[in-house]
Amino acid sequence: MRPYAYSRPLPVPADTPQSPAVTARSPCEGGAREALAYCLRRAHLRRTTRIAFVVGLLLTAINQGAVILGGDASTMTWVRSAANFLIPFVVSNLGLLSGRGAWSVPTPTVGSVDDEH
Repeated sequence: MRPYAYSRPLPVPADTPQSPAVTARSPCEGGAREALAYCLRRAHLRRTTRIAFVVGLLLTAINQGAVILGGDASTMTWVRSAANFLIPFVVSNLGLLSGRGAWSVPTPTVGSVDDEH
């Protein structure tokens, strides 16, 4: 049994032009503006900020915790601490975008049949 209904491209008659409803989109397709809008959706932003907060907090505690608690934190320590939050945020958003391309499933059209079920 397949993990989802359409694991291969749907058959399309040769004389039918490809439409966005039939072809899966690449995560990079549509440009940075579309990718940014996708990442800024409330549900996505809620998820990625939580991930960044938890991972950033753990990395900061592990890597700069002793310096901060000892009172010896310099400007560079705070820059590193900020990077501990920013990098997981960027990585989780890139994962979100790559997942969008990997999981986008073509929408079936009228007349398309998948014979191998």
